[in-house]
Amino acid sequence: MLGKASESCDVYSFGILLLELATGKRPLEKMSPTVKRTITDWALPLACERKFSELADPELNGKYDEEELRRVVFVSLVCAHTQPERRPTMLDVVELLKGESKEKLSKLENDEMFKAPQAADFDDKEISIAENSSDFISEEKDMNREVKEIVQENTHNS
Repeated sequence: MLGKASESCDVYSFGILLLELATGKRPLEKMSPTVKRTITDWALPLACERKFSELADPELNGKYDEEELRRVVFVSLVCAHTQPERRPTMLDVVELLKGESKEKLSKLENDEMFKAPQAADFDDKEISIAENSSDFISEEKDMNREVKEIVQENTHNS
């Protein structure tokens, strides 16, 4: 956001890439002409509900190690945490992905991030979106804001 590279940014990018690889999804999914959903918005609720088979890339046709997929999903989501200070270091990421520390993996799986059920239910007919959700990118909201600003400027100038 500040245009500066950092280890935290690299960890975030790695998490998104890892999630793309595991799920076969793009980082942004177009929900409607004006709304896009992030891959983490889609994956986090499923991870909280432990629905890993729904997260797996369909191209895998069920041919994957469920334990490894679980580990990859948890690690990728914590790497993409919205709070940079909560992201692991790359050394921790490597250790977690290798499965070397069962204790660290267990701690990760029980993190508060993966406990609260997330509201991100979508079907093809109806889209329910929390108006203030920061994980949704709404071009329409930006357009509405710009229109309001223009109207206010014109009102003040008249």
